[in-house]
Amino acid sequence: MRKKQVFWGAGKIGKAVLTFWEMWDLSPDFFCDNESALWGKKVNHIKILPPEEIYKCKSDVTIFLTCYQYAEVKEELLAQGISEEEIIIADSIRAPEMIYRMSEQLFLQVQKDKKPENTYECLIDLSAGMVLGGVERWSCSLLKTLQGLGIKSAYLMPRQDREKENEREWPALFIEEAKEKRMMSTMEQIVSSEAHTVVCNFPFEIMIGACAVKKCINPDLRIIAVLHNDEEIYYRAMTVWEKYIDTCLTISTKIKSTLLERGFPAFKVKDLYWSVSCDKKNNRTYSPADTPLQIGYAGRISVIQKRVDLLIRVAEKLKADGINFCMHIAGSGDYEEELKRQIREKTLDNEVRFVGVVDHEHIMDFWKRQDVCISCSEWEGHSISHSEAMAAGAVLVITDTSGARDDVEEGVNGFLADVGDIEALAKHLVYLAAHRELLHTMGSRSVRKIAARNESMEPERYWRRLLEEKLIWRIDYDVS
Repeated sequence: MRKKQVFWGAGKIGKAVLTFWEMWDLSPDFFCDNESALWGKKVNHIKILPPEEIYKCKSDVTIFLTCYQYAEVKEELLAQGISEEEIIIADSIRAPEMIYRMSEQLFLQVQKDKKPENTYECLIDLSAGMVLGGVERWSCSLLKTLQGLGIKSAYLMPRQDREKENEREWPALFIEEAKEKRMMSTMEQIVSSEAHTVVCNFPFEIMIGACAVKKCINPDLRIIAVLHNDEEIYYRAMTVWEKYIDTCLTISTKIKSTLLERGFPAFKVKDLYWSVSCDKKNNRTYSPADTPLQIGYAGRISVIQKRVDLLIRVAEKLKADGINFCMHIAGSGDYEEELKRQIREKTLDNEVRFVGVVDHEHIMDFWKRQDVCISCSEWEGHSISHSEAMAAGAVLVITDTSGARDDVEEGVNGFLADVGDIEALAKHLVYLAAHRELLHTMGSRSVRKIAARNESMEPERYWRRLLEEKLIWRIDYDVS
């Protein structure tokens, strides 16, 4: 007999998760809350019970923690004798632990005989669509690599990008944008495509859908998850779905060590570094002492994560210190207009130039014109932009985010600063402006570092070996 499903927490999170469940025609049997004033009331016709009522039937309930204090509540429930496997974190509508438990119910709604748009051997997760981010640029190069290996591959991406697909002739399968259709659409496309591999770049619907397909219908589906980010939601998703992930590719030493600390099996983890073409001899010029130091930034123009607003403060500091420099900012994003306004307002028009989006085929030319690559990010996975700058011989002056220490040897080929430390970033730039002779020496060391990575991470050899690898360990699991 099915256990009663209880949402523990009838506040904002509980109501949001209920709305999410109702999109799939699912709902809990009861709410529960520690707040006595709520007992006996209802949320969308679902009664709110006191904890004592739940404890009476503790062997017959599954509890979803829809509250902020889920760690404390979990301890309380364990102390009451409720099994840990029946306590599921549901602190957001994308909580991996909750989706894992929902997956079998969700899969019952999938059209398993959906006529395929096209069949492909490998699908590449582009959950955010074809934007100009580092993950998407890497995915483009991966598609070319797989095609070079004779593996028929396509992107799995939101339907809103269909018009763009016609313009650029992207091979792609499309999933529905509406939340209530996204998960079903993802699973249907994976099943109908007859793909044998899905490369998952994000811990959201596409990865979850792929794992659900493997769990419920196709145990031979190979799932390769790429851990591009150092955020908690990525680690939680990898840990929750570990049973169905064949290989996890980690892009920095910090990400790898954190994942292993969470108990993810080491034999499933492989290193992945960006392969970026470079001139090993670093035949380029740098700015002489009597000319402006050329400082470059390329990436999303956003305050969230990228902290592009701090670039202006660094520029103000350099100008106040009398440094001769020119900062070139490339990219697009939601802070773009405000950035332009700040440049005008602070009379930095001569020192800071906004250059807009630089196409991928021209990004190396952009970096070869820069002496220095600057980044003020609060967090990163392992920035592709930094690797591209290194390949072009630019000296990195960046914040100490995940991946930074894989790239920068302090004082050898670049400099690090604590997140938010504008004084340190400016100090390093002042030093380089005064010691132009170091630019070629430090930049050449970065080029050699990238060249060495390229030899160990030659894309076709790397992916051929990965996709041909025999996954004998899977026979230990009961995938049904």
